[in-house]
Amino acid sequence: MGKVINVGVIGCGQIAQIMHLPYIQENENFNLYSLCDLSQYVVDKLGEKYHLPKDKLFTNMDEMLADKDLEAVIICTKDHYEPGVKAAKAGKHMIIEKPLAYSLAQADEIIAEAKKSGVILQVGYMKRYDPGFEYALEKVKTMKDIKFMRVHDFGGSFDFTTKIYDLYAGTDIPKEVIEEGNKAMNDAKISEIGEDRAEYVNGYDLICGLSSHDTILMRHMFGYPKVKYAEVKGQFVSAILDYGEFNCVFESGGIWNRRDWDEELYVYSPDCKLSVHFPWPYLKNGVTMVKVNENEPGTMVNVEKEITADFDESYRREWKHFYECITEGKTPYTSGEDARMDLQLASDIIHAATVPGK
Repeated sequence: MGKVINVGVIGCGQIAQIMHLPYIQENENFNLYSLCDLSQYVVDKLGEKYHLPKDKLFTNMDEMLADKDLEAVIICTKDHYEPGVKAAKAGKHMIIEKPLAYSLAQADEIIAEAKKSGVILQVGYMKRYDPGFEYALEKVKTMKDIKFMRVHDFGGSFDFTTKIYDLYAGTDIPKEVIEEGNKAMNDAKISEIGEDRAEYVNGYDLICGLSSHDTILMRHMFGYPKVKYAEVKGQFVSAILDYGEFNCVFESGGIWNRRDWDEELYVYSPDCKLSVHFPWPYLKNGVTMVKVNENEPGTMVNVEKEITADFDESYRREWKHFYECITEGKTPYTSGEDARMDLQLASDIIHAATVPGK
């Protein structure tokens, strides 16, 4: 056990309650120190659950961030821009849930303030820390003459979460506060893609949110691609991405009225086909299955292996990495600068799509 770091949570919704709060509490290197949410009901109930004193429960993040003994925060609000800037200026190390922001200008401001304050900025792409993906990442390095890649991510309804987890919902947040926040997010998205592509705002939102888990994995395997073609149909996005020697077919969408999760990465070479199959992200310790199809050495005998790399939870692993970055000066795998590239790619895809009649 090393230095114990006081951590606060800004935004105490589902992802905070299901994943982050339990893993902060169980990690001996972190002390769950304070909570902040727009809902007084939520912070009060979670304060009781995690045995926090009343003076460490906030509905105003400025008051929370003014505490000099608070050393780090995780930002799980819907819009991460304002909390990210304020936490950086207050000198707090940060995990910011993805996306980092909804425009490149906002992302640049958060990154600049974090650099100025000398704090760690890590973005919450937990699948980058998934043991199955990390196995696949090393395997891909051994594959020669890659011919093709496919990224496929169709997400479904999350309605079941309230049935399998005891969650507190902020029903006491004033309607006008919610509407004001939604407008600020929408304005940031439009500022990035342009008024002439406003009809694609849902597609842009999809790539920034759901699909960004896959764009970062794709980039960490092969780097930043050139967008050759893109098409947006509501919340369904298709694109052809050029990696020079091979293309990647990218496809993503939301099917919100059905409980379905269909997220896979495929990489093809003459000697090997590798695929990564991700489980539902809100189910703890679900196994990410890696499949490898190749010939036995020196033969045409085809073998398919299914690899279970580990049952460890990716959220838990990202917190361990955050601690290493704070205490050992490491650069996060999912740094602010790295997360900015996913926003850039989302913008590139939307700008590559043809607007009908224009």
